[in-house]
Amino acid sequence: MHLSLKDLRESGALDDLKSIKRGIEKESLRIDSEGSISKKKHPDELGSALTNAFITTDFSEALLELVTPTFTDVDNCLSFLTDLHSFVHKSIDKEFLWPLSMPGSIDAYEDVGIGEYGTSNSGMMKSVYRKGLAHRYGSKMQAIAGIHYNFSFPDSFFLKIADYKGLKDEEIKDIKSEIYLGMARNFKRFEWLYFLLFGASPAFSETFTEKNLNRFERSAKGSYFKNQATSLRMGDLGYISETQDDLNISINSIQEYIQDLKTALTKTHDEYENIGEFSNEQRIQLNTSVIQIENEYYSTIRPKRICPSGERPINILSSQGIEYLELRCVDLDPFNPIGIDRSQIDFLDAFLLFCLTKESPSLDKKEARLLKENHKKIVNEGRNPNLKIYDEKGEAGVSELANNLLEEMNSISEESREFVFEEKNNRWSESLKKQKEKIEDLNLTPSGKVIERLISDNLSHEELGMEIAEKNLAFFENYNNSREEEFKREASLSKEQQKKLESQKGPPFEEYLAEFLNKVS
Repeated sequence: MHLSLKDLRESGALDDLKSIKRGIEKESLRIDSEGSISKKKHPDELGSALTNAFITTDFSEALLELVTPTFTDVDNCLSFLTDLHSFVHKSIDKEFLWPLSMPGSIDAYEDVGIGEYGTSNSGMMKSVYRKGLAHRYGSKMQAIAGIHYNFSFPDSFFLKIADYKGLKDEEIKDIKSEIYLGMARNFKRFEWLYFLLFGASPAFSETFTEKNLNRFERSAKGSYFKNQATSLRMGDLGYISETQDDLNISINSIQEYIQDLKTALTKTHDEYENIGEFSNEQRIQLNTSVIQIENEYYSTIRPKRICPSGERPINILSSQGIEYLELRCVDLDPFNPIGIDRSQIDFLDAFLLFCLTKESPSLDKKEARLLKENHKKIVNEGRNPNLKIYDEKGEAGVSELANNLLEEMNSISEESREFVFEEKNNRWSESLKKQKEKIEDLNLTPSGKVIERLISDNLSHEELGMEIAEKNLAFFENYNNSREEEFKREASLSKEQQKKLESQKGPPFEEYLAEFLNKVS
């Protein structure tokens, strides 16, 4: 279903854009005073990593994940995330939060300790899943940090669209899924622009990998980088695997998406079969499928729905449809204490509105292949002033295409202004103006700034990270946290919840796991 700006205006749905809901999940590595990944357990002051609603861990014990509730107000969302950072800084004694997406010094794979979640069946399953990730992709790759940006429209938005299109209320579930998938397809088409403007991982530590280093430059201090790269995190160095690169999970319809995801969840992969499910009588993978569970599917954007504990996301999506979009492509901005700022969120919102209002035909295999080529080019050499990528008309220069897209986005933002912003300022247009300045001088991008610091200031990846981490700690030492007591209560409650879970009598773990895996319908 294509929705033009005219459709949004005439249906009254444009007015609901002021109630866009967004939430942030922000990962950060705990590090010691030397800049090495922390080998300490998850701090008790932060509560249970299994049940705390706001502070958990991702892959490693050291990889914190800070989770905000959903907000309709951007500033409130950022305020909550800032308060979370303040609370964490005061709870990690003599440690720091690493500010870059690519990790600092990791001497050995075993230094990346796998997250521990207790003895309940759900907790044990989380740990085994992470063991599987380590065996499949290597634990160092799992130490890479990023931000997930969750975006959704209010229900009133879809009700107005349904009424405008003459559709029945019972069709709203399908309308939502169709609209969100259309946005996801356009996001895939134009995500290169996001990487160009906000990619912030052009370099990495010499301890990160020993493979194929001849394709990178090496600084005087021993760090590796690509001078014109934007986001190595989103390239084959990071969250891209050859196995998943061949998945080709369709986002043309909810039915195709679910069927392709089901295949990945149930089809055995030879390499993972060779790893096996057990080692020394200890389970080391949930299964030998292409992906163990839904979360293992790596993509820059994923259709999602909140899933009750113990249920399968694929089943909930199938029966209830898509609830929100999860953007997984956001690098940490090392030049911001919380890794993201208002201008970046304003751009993402304007970008997603553009993805909504632009026609979004199905992605065929040829276009999908060209988009993958664009992706590789942009993450590896996006700041090359002579770089050309593909669009619907053929090959064109990146700067020209970027400026054209920003103009389109600005036009939509200006037409939406009076409906979205009560104040005089159009936050979206203000952000887009900043992005145009980056296109004129790509050294102003986060990736450009990182390279500038490494080369001009003769810093290693570790030195840059520690310098920023120390500044961030000083910032939060003087920060007045209005939610500190709320976070203390949640930490205490989460520990009680974990104890309660572990005291409940459940089936043996293997029986619990088999039942969970067999729920895919």
